[in-house]
Amino acid sequence: MAKNPSALIIDTDIQARFEAKQIVKASGLTIAGECGFGMEAVSTAQELRPDVVLVGVTEPIERPLQTVEALQSLMPDMPILVYSETKELEFVRKAMMAGARDYLAKPIKPETLRQSVMMSLEAEEKRKLRQLGQLPGAATAGTIITVFGAKGGIGKSTISTNLAVALSGMARASVVIVDLDNGFGDIAGMLDVRPERTLFDMVRDLDMIERDDIERYVVKHELTDLDVMAGPTVLEWRKISPDQVRRAVEFLASNYDTVILDTSGMLNELAEMAVEIATIVLWVTTTEYASVKDSLEAMQALKMLSYSQERVRIVMNAISPDDGVRPSVVQDALQRDVFWNIPYDKKVRQGTHLGQPIVITAPQSIAAKSISDLATVISGGRIDRGKLQLPGFKWRGAAVAES
Repeated sequence: MAKNPSALIIDTDIQARFEAKQIVKASGLTIAGECGFGMEAVSTAQELRPDVVLVGVTEPIERPLQTVEALQSLMPDMPILVYSETKELEFVRKAMMAGARDYLAKPIKPETLRQSVMMSLEAEEKRKLRQLGQLPGAATAGTIITVFGAKGGIGKSTISTNLAVALSGMARASVVIVDLDNGFGDIAGMLDVRPERTLFDMVRDLDMIERDDIERYVVKHELTDLDVMAGPTVLEWRKISPDQVRRAVEFLASNYDTVILDTSGMLNELAEMAVEIATIVLWVTTTEYASVKDSLEAMQALKMLSYSQERVRIVMNAISPDDGVRPSVVQDALQRDVFWNIPYDKKVRQGTHLGQPIVITAPQSIAAKSISDLATVISGGRIDRGKLQLPGFKWRGAAVAES
């Protein structure tokens, strides 16, 4: 990948092109050229062959989006980034559907643009490697549930811990939750456990570990049979790679019925690995604009990386009592059905403060019941509210009960 990628700016607004050029320069990128929409854009892109294309979109949106579609069709390996002043979800969705890799709302910060460009180019490189079969695939036995959300503060870790506790109380299944938030994850604190070792220790010692040694690296949740694999410190994360973590997760999946991976609030390499290796991905979002937009961008990135999205299930988490946006609006924006809705419940925050999941502290609360029902469905059981099975999903662990 070029250290200073080149960008072609496509916009009919001369002033907007000037502003875009200033941002491109400030971000440390190279300006390959500039032009308007339509055939001019296509011929210019074919001639210059830039690393990325920036397309300005304003009303009416038909012509710029037609340009995006034409460029994506003719040069699918060239990332297209769209920038605009609007933040309407329908606007964002149409841009993504046309083929944009990312959507940048003006005013654009130089560091935001550079990060978007570099991530898009990295995603394209990985997509090519995946097509060539040069990226490793997953080889596990137990069910791996990756809980992901493309934004922080949406209740992802709360859902992870409650779901893990609920699953550990079902049948005789063995469950371990792994903290893969390489920012400042604190699954151990949320479950009020004090681990002596972390995932870093397991990764370091993996070649010498046998099945009976696992208990030395996890800590048992006091009130349940759940095992907890604490995350490394921020500095320790820098010493291990996603591939090393993958091996550790595969080892755990060969010894537990269910492995739950709690990830960070961004689609980094570690989260990509967790999504790729998963049996099922619970994709957490709220109805906030930022959460839905980030989910759109992350899903588009996964699509470009050739990740299968058949395993992705959208979980709508209500984090505010004043949230009046209907799930159907988010479904339309994401072009995916909402698999599960978790209602707002003030007891969730109380349980977090106590260091215990609400499925323990307030099992009759509406949020706790919802998560417990989700655990039942994921484990292949039935609940009373109609057929909420995972249709056609192939589990690596126990077979799903027939509907």
